[in-house]
Order: sequence, then C-alpha cells, then structure tokens
Amino acid sequence: ADADHPKHLQLLIDGLHRKFPALQGIEVDYSWWGWVDVSHDMMPRIFRPEPGSRLVYALGYGGNGVSYSAQAGRRMAQMIAGQDFQGQDLPIFTSPLPTHTFSSFRRIGQRMLYRWYHLRDEAA
Repeated sequence: ADADHPKHLQLLIDGLHRKFPALQGIEVDYSWWGWVDVSHDMMPRIFRPEPGSRLVYALGYGGNGVSYSAQAGRRMAQMIAGQDFQGQDLPIFTSPLPTHTFSSFRRIGQRMLYRWYHLRDEAA
C-alpha cells in the first residue's frame, strides 16, 4: 500500500495492478468517488413528462453517466426534433422514473450498505 493515497483509492490501484501488471509505476493524477445515482428499477430514463412539450429529462444512469449521457443527449435531441429512432417504445423512453414509498430513507440504506461493503473489504 502507498501512504500517498487514501485507503479507498489504494484499494483500486492495487486491484488495477493485479489485473494489469504493466501499469505498475504509472501515477494516478486524479480520482473521484461518491454516491452513485441508481433508480428504483435500475433503469435510466430519457423521458418527456408532457406530450408535445419541449421539456425532456434524462437521469438514473446507475453510475454509468459518462457513457449514457452522450446517448441520452442524442435521444433527447431526436425527441425534441420529432425524429423517430429504434427502441423509442421502450420503457426508458415511455415511462417516468418511478418513485418509491421509502424514497426519503434511501440515503440511510445506502450509508448502511456502503459501510457493510467497507467492513467486508477491510476484513479481506
């Protein structure tokens, strides 16, 4: 372990080096970690809440925002322009992001789950 990196980052670097030994010695300049946006049904939404409106939203990427946001932007532009595209009848385009009765307690559950993962990782 390297004393220059926070513990969570060092875990990732150690795993990276195990998987890709050729990367040993290459510095990690930047890192980020935090909460992951996960929708209740684990599916993203690219949705127009009012038919005919120019308002469209995209969210719920489940931690895959970099790849999904480019696709979401393209699909939102097509929806606003009135263009058809393959798959536009899928639920991610035709239904709003569902809510859940216990939404307000979600962050508490995430904290407990993250803590459990942390403890499990420390024991390994």
